[in-house]
Amino acid sequence: MNLASDPTIQRKITRMAERVRWKQPALTSRGIDQTRLVLEPDGDQPGQEDPFHFLVLGDSGTGRHRFHSPPRRIAERLLPHKPDAAFLLHTGDVVYLVGAADQYRDNFLRPYREWLQDGEQWSSLSHEGMVFNQPFLPVPGNHDYYDLSFPVALVAGLTLPLRRHLQWFHDVDAGWRGSGQGEVYAQAFMDVLHQLPPSRLEQHLETHYDAVWDGHRCLHYRPGRLTRLPNRYYRFRHAGVDVFAIDSNTLISPVAPSQDRRSLQQELQACEHQQNHVYQSLASGGVDEESRDALLDELETLQESILDLRRRIGQGATVDEAQLKWLKDGLIASHRDPTVRGRILTMHHPPYVTEATKWTQADTMAIRLRLRQVLDGVAASLGDTMAAAAPVDLVLSGHAHCLEVLRTHDTGHADSGIHWVICGGSGYGLRSQRREGARLMEMNDDGSEKHVASSDLYIGKDWPPAEGRHAYSGLRVDIAAGRPLTIRLTPLVSCRADRGWSDQVLETITLSGPSHRRQ
Repeated sequence: MNLASDPTIQRKITRMAERVRWKQPALTSRGIDQTRLVLEPDGDQPGQEDPFHFLVLGDSGTGRHRFHSPPRRIAERLLPHKPDAAFLLHTGDVVYLVGAADQYRDNFLRPYREWLQDGEQWSSLSHEGMVFNQPFLPVPGNHDYYDLSFPVALVAGLTLPLRRHLQWFHDVDAGWRGSGQGEVYAQAFMDVLHQLPPSRLEQHLETHYDAVWDGHRCLHYRPGRLTRLPNRYYRFRHAGVDVFAIDSNTLISPVAPSQDRRSLQQELQACEHQQNHVYQSLASGGVDEESRDALLDELETLQESILDLRRRIGQGATVDEAQLKWLKDGLIASHRDPTVRGRILTMHHPPYVTEATKWTQADTMAIRLRLRQVLDGVAASLGDTMAAAAPVDLVLSGHAHCLEVLRTHDTGHADSGIHWVICGGSGYGLRSQRREGARLMEMNDDGSEKHVASSDLYIGKDWPPAEGRHAYSGLRVDIAAGRPLTIRLTPLVSCRADRGWSDQVLETITLSGPSHRRQ
């Protein structure tokens, strides 16, 4: 019995579209583009080539720790960098384990209260009424779509008061409700227009969709007033840099039907058996906090493996072609706009990763292929006008519970020579790097192997400088003035030891320009 259930890709697309009244006449008749967002600046509008910095978090939404809080500690590490930050990107899994409304207060409002209007009163705020005092811009993670499977939900809900009283298995980050197929995430971060009656909808659109970008009306993000996202995927621009935020949850359908369903079924049964063993260990009582954390981390890993295997065994999953076309068309338009000097892509699932539990998953292979197809299409459309430029300058993701910096070599595709940064170690259980090391290989058609990517930095479980402690992380990203785009990364790392914290100081990493572009 799996802890969580995951709605189908088509269900995710349909339900999110309903929530924002996707392309309904009230919006299309006003020329509103529901994928564009204009950020109201704090002060003067930045110049097209001005320097700026932003912050990054990911996979942070846990509240289960009684004596320490990794999400809170990493938030405290970011605070000195907050006053002048242009925005904050969250790479998904905002709230574990199943994106439930019950968990938002402890797992999100409490650790990130300094980013909230009236955040000092976080304990009385609701996820539905959040207003940020600075742009806080997430993408949905897989856990933000999950629901508790019915038997688990029933048992969890009925026993929650007793478990809290006994301090037993009470902080598993789940009450007895899940995300409502992403409903809670939408209520927290998106402009859920379907809740507005027609009499209020018109006024809302006239008041808040008053920004104009390339002739299209779009949502105006105003810190302290209305801080909502127009859709589950969107784009915005700051100081000449276009940021594309995509929903990778609808792009991970298996690339091809499995040819070995029997072995996958056996692997699935083994995972389910081990999951039952973990449930029994957790229910036995008398487990210290460190051992319990390890068991809950194992449970979360098994849950994702089970869902991944079920997708691989299944047939005919939907591919979100509309989002892929939107991304391709947007990147092409961005390259043709002379006022744009760079492009950043942010999403949840990493196309390249060396984290032990993610690098072989079907989800990873699927998002790599689908993004490759988009970038190949961009390169083909632009031809010589791209010269040696990359389709995107930086790809940010989460999902893998670590901080990792990778670069692709000559992959034979337009994703060659790109920097990939995973920021997924901001609070939930950390993961180790795979035993195979930092070099990622792919199989050629003739059966030979090709070295397609390398990991230049990996901070997670068993990070050597942490000396056995847990090394959690966030990130500061600096964009220098002028062209070509120069990007510097400052990892913000804190290690947990007993009930204390030790901050680690790492050197700033300057990302080099593309060196393996296909001509």
